[in-house]
Amino acid sequence: MKYPLLMAVVLLACLIFSAGCVTGGDQNETLPTMTPVPVVLESVTIFPETPGVTYTLTAKPSVEEQGNVEMHLKAVAARDLRKDGYNIRYTFFVYNTGSVEQGWSPQSYEDVVSAGIPYSTKIDRIYPSNERVLDVMLPRAASVKTFDVTKPYVYGVVAVDVTV
Repeated sequence: MKYPLLMAVVLLACLIFSAGCVTGGDQNETLPTMTPVPVVLESVTIFPETPGVTYTLTAKPSVEEQGNVEMHLKAVAARDLRKDGYNIRYTFFVYNTGSVEQGWSPQSYEDVVSAGIPYSTKIDRIYPSNERVLDVMLPRAASVKTFDVTKPYVYGVVAVDVTV
């Protein structure tokens, strides 16, 4: 062997580095705790004033603004929807289940407004064979801010034809 001393140093360095990998590391290291995921319920209320329109509503806690829920509504109109379409009032809402009576669910715009829960209203027109997408962030977009995204909550939308 030409370089016995060099080989011994390399071998010793490998043993030292591998010994550090085999040990358990810092014994005082704390493991991350699991945070409970709140129970989330969807409550989509669709009234018969909007026949021929199907809705898909999704929601998730906002990554950009903590404490808020991002809602995404997709409305799809059938081809045979009335020619001049509909003006639809969408009332998005979110509330903690502990802030209302057990089993309560809004059935109208008036129910949402009078409940004192975070809500936001938008009016949008939909035509035959049309697809509309609406995004809302609550409670940011609401005047009522009493909501805790870490507690169980319900979200939804009330859609009503307000065409005159």
